[in-house]
Amino acid sequence: MLSLYHRIQKIESLQKAVDKEVRQCKNHTGIECQQHCAQCCNYQDITASPAEFLPFAWHAWRLGLLDQWFDELEKHDSSICVFARFSEGSWGCRIYPARGLICRLFGFSATTDKNGHPLFAACRVLRQARPELVQQVTDYLARGGKIPIIAHYYQQLSAIEPALGREMLPINQAIKKALEIIYFHFSYRECA
Repeated sequence: MLSLYHRIQKIESLQKAVDKEVRQCKNHTGIECQQHCAQCCNYQDITASPAEFLPFAWHAWRLGLLDQWFDELEKHDSSICVFARFSEGSWGCRIYPARGLICRLFGFSATTDKNGHPLFAACRVLRQARPELVQQVTDYLARGGKIPIIAHYYQQLSAIEPALGREMLPINQAIKKALEIIYFHFSYRECA
């Protein structure tokens, strides 16, 4: 079995693969989020796997920020992601480079139909504001274009972290569990 550090490196590589595939899809289709939208972050019922936040938790530990994030999660009384900011001048994700898979995939990915063909999973905002762009992506996929398939990336995550990769929790609980795993990993090592 790989060490925690090596599994985190593999998760980071998976995140980079998602980012690359999303970039390619954006380049071929012109799809982009609407500026300062963040409606996907403002959704109450986002679920995520603790495994997808292990790289964030690892870096939080390296920077000495684990306690700060534990405190913020304790004080955060909303089911909206603790990292989301919606105020004027400080819009967006506070950990954007270290965000989870769901955050990287949402709006730029697909599910599959019963025959395995990709179905663009456009966000509600894009479907309402830019239906022509949604159709453009749908046409791109019909011509054999590539787009990240959500289930494929979560299967790869589960191959790296079999138990955690399959566990889906409300996003803040997933983040907290990832922080706890890193905290206990290093607490145990310091005691040993």
